Amino acid sequence: MNRAETQIMFTSAVKDLIDNCPHCGARAHLELLFSERYVANNRDLFYYAIFRCVPCKKLVLKTFRFRQNPYIQDENLEEEDWQAKFPSEEISYAAKFEGPVPSDILDDFKEGVICLYHKCPRAAVSMFRRALQSALLEHGADPKDDLINQIKKASFLTKDIQDWAHNIRIFGNWGAHPQSDNLKDVDKEIAEETQSFLEEFFNYVYVMPSRVANARQKKTPTP
Repeated sequence: MNRAETQIMFTSAVKDLIDNCPHCGARAHLELLFSERYVANNRDLFYYAIFRCVPCKKLVLKTFRFRQNPYIQDENLEEEDWQAKFPSEEISYAAKFEGPVPSDILDDFKEGVICLYHKCPRAAVSMFRRALQSALLEHGADPKDDLINQIKKASFLTKDIQDWAHNIRIFGNWGAHPQSDNLKDVDKEIAEETQSFLEEFFNYVYVMPSRVANARQKKTPTP
């Protein structure tokens, strides 16, 4: 089959997908959140897809592979079904955010890191953006505003952090439609900068206040 036909096959495969969740173990419905196509070695075709387990709400990254027949010169991709699954396993350098950062926000961040590691920068920035927006909403941002206005109105952020956010193009113009979501412009460099920004955002908004609060608590005399 050609690439257009693989899209039809993949769309059919993810519709109402039932599988065992690697987090909770339940055999349950996995809701598709995001997918991206990736060509490996100019031959084989992969679809990377992010799902959410309906029962436990955790995220799962899976791949759907089509292998190019090596004995045929023309495009002839053969379906190989789901090849792997990558749960939101503990990421060592994210351990410093455990506790101060709410678990649902940190799970999205970790899933973005996994996506970036597996060469899916567009999926990665989607998860990083989701984590950032969830954090802003938790701090009182207006859910009716778009992300760039939520950042502008975040009075608890320093001007340097706000300026950095505005300079990351993926935050500047995000829409609901492919032609306006800026994902086509995302590459590994942008995804890595977005990750770095989010780590500094976590440090400023969650980690440092938590450390200050703990230090004050230790100095407070026990009655």
